[in-house]
Amino acid sequence: MDLEVRHLRAICAIADSGSISKAATTLKMSQPALATQLRRIERMFGGPLFERGRDGARPTQLGAWVLVRSRSLLPAFDELRRDGMRYAGQAAERVTVRVGCMSSHLAINVIKCLGELLPGADVVVRTEEAMDLLPGLLESERLELATLGDYPGHELSPPPGVRYAGVAVEPIFVGLAESHPLARREEIELRDLADEDWSLHALAETGHREHFWTACAGQGFTPQIAYSADLGLALDLIASARCVGMFQATSKGYPGIAIRPLTGTPLRFRHMIGWTELGPVAPHSAALVQAVTAAYWAGVGRSPIYAAWLDRHGPLASLT
Repeated sequence: MDLEVRHLRAICAIADSGSISKAATTLKMSQPALATQLRRIERMFGGPLFERGRDGARPTQLGAWVLVRSRSLLPAFDELRRDGMRYAGQAAERVTVRVGCMSSHLAINVIKCLGELLPGADVVVRTEEAMDLLPGLLESERLELATLGDYPGHELSPPPGVRYAGVAVEPIFVGLAESHPLARREEIELRDLADEDWSLHALAETGHREHFWTACAGQGFTPQIAYSADLGLALDLIASARCVGMFQATSKGYPGIAIRPLTGTPLRFRHMIGWTELGPVAPHSAALVQAVTAAYWAGVGRSPIYAAWLDRHGPLASLT
């Protein structure tokens, strides 16, 4: 069997959805057919690409390697097809909106709201562990829309031909093992974590590390980054009390981990969306920003810790 573009799309769909059954629905296939296809792909690569368990499908080390390369190749194939149609003088039958999503809960809101505003459009989604690539992809018109974010002192400015809009400023919470003594507190002082080992994502975007270091320095300590790990490994490490880590306030929670606010909100993050000025999203940008913002706040109730924090403090008005 030769490797085909559809195989790369299948691998990415499984990773994005976290399960074979959900990916099959996205790809409009049956679950058995996709499972069979995955086994053939894995035989071609010489090993399993995903670990299957009760909590879904998680990429193996080989799978993560294949995913990185698949995500870099697929946009090039899409661009080749689109440019080929232009060269042949053919017009695409439907509008295509390519969306780049960083790892945040804002992504699903953007995709749903976009589908409601442009019901006839083909929405193609790619995900990135960190958002550093996305502004450049917007500037080069390889994306029409992206979810973005920035941090205090490291605010983003749109490149030429691109517009940005803020959606919400969100506190960054800390996660620690449920057995940790500090887990009994309603809020935790950042300085009380000075002696803890931390896990920080290896692909943390520009501004995140700097903001974290600055906040810790303001409370009199330098953080000990013991683990540079992806989310799956970090969750296991934190739940087993080997380290602590940072979490989005909108997180719904993870087994064995207590997510708690930090007193005084020393860490914060701004959700944003960006779009190309001449792309299909531009005429609908104001309505999209309004709809995504409303969807964000409507979903806050699904994060009990964040909802309780908002009852005590109210929404953050700015990054500073």
